[in-house]
Amino acid sequence: MLQTPAYLLIVLDTVAFPLFGKKSAPAPLAAKAPARPPGNPEQSRLAAGSAPQEFAHTHDPNSFNNRSKIEVQEASHGIPDAVEQAAMLYSVDQPEVASGILETSVRSDDLGRYAQRAWGMLFELYQIEGRRQDFDQLAVEFAAKFETSPPTWTADEPSAAVAPKAPASRSFVKIAGLLDAKAEATLKQALTIAEKNPSVRLDVAKVTAIEDAGCALMLTVLRQLKRARKECVLVGADKLAVLLAKSISSGEREREQTWLLLLDLYQYLGDQEAFEDAAVNYAITFEVSPPSFEVTKRSPKANEPDMEAEGDDDSGCMLEGIITAATDGAFAAIRAEAENTADVIVDVSQLRRMDFVAATNLMNLVSTLNVEKKTVRLVKASHLLTALWEVIGLDSVARIELRKA
Repeated sequence: MLQTPAYLLIVLDTVAFPLFGKKSAPAPLAAKAPARPPGNPEQSRLAAGSAPQEFAHTHDPNSFNNRSKIEVQEASHGIPDAVEQAAMLYSVDQPEVASGILETSVRSDDLGRYAQRAWGMLFELYQIEGRRQDFDQLAVEFAAKFETSPPTWTADEPSAAVAPKAPASRSFVKIAGLLDAKAEATLKQALTIAEKNPSVRLDVAKVTAIEDAGCALMLTVLRQLKRARKECVLVGADKLAVLLAKSISSGEREREQTWLLLLDLYQYLGDQEAFEDAAVNYAITFEVSPPSFEVTKRSPKANEPDMEAEGDDDSGCMLEGIITAATDGAFAAIRAEAENTADVIVDVSQLRRMDFVAATNLMNLVSTLNVEKKTVRLVKASHLLTALWEVIGLDSVARIELRKA
């Protein structure tokens, strides 16, 4: 087993926080304040008599009103040292050291109600490290100890050595209610996603009203994605087309951007007859030549039969890949989703790792949304992420739901 470091330093700007120092007996898990990594006894004694410190961190402009603050104060969360240390070590990409700590602790009986959390973390670390034989042996011990089925090995899970920095899964943003100029931030998020993904899903199934300014913004984004050769899957395009068609009249020279967006939607849907009728009416109304229908290779209705159903999925937005302090705009999708709903659901099933600073930025954002009377649910979370979030106190401001084993 690898030697466990006496402490780990997380350096934030010019402030260093020693972690994993000896702590006093943990208090019960009552209402928790945002936590910092535990310090050594002398630092804890000094910190107890002083006010919480703050410092500005600006790597992620979308985390907390363009200026995220980390509140530093003593934690009293009752999380076992081994669980806390392993969570923090993995957050800084040291899975081998983290698993070494847990290998001893899971076989002891002093983890209390965190026992299954620790076992779950070790299973995930073995999966990440590609240690199939150790995983299978642990599964036998788990079944005997807890008298329940253990997690199963995922054959296609990449090992830590070859894990991609961000999966190439389709990401999406959603617009609901009024499509107007205020949708700019949400629509720009589609462009941000497209920078690191081959495709973007834009859900407009819940749009109930439109303004010409909003149509202009959406049209601009769709054309930018097209020029960048990025696939854009429009959920609810047919419903939006009906709404747009009802808002315009032939001969009335207004809402030109609405006309143009409608033509783009007909083009996307492959509805040539509707496109040509609208094109003629547009040409007459604005005294221009009618645009031409372009035959495309894909038919969204044929190739995306379940996309409408996916648009009604509980997961409103997604976090994925590896998120660190340097990941710009990491939580912009959450902020954008909060503009459309009071119950923000974040799918974290594809989120592999998050570091301490990013986790604290996330907590700051969630705390801000709480003040705005909005709730946040992080669904399909791993044991490793859940442990990190419990260490900093994120579970006191957001609901965290574990993914199924």
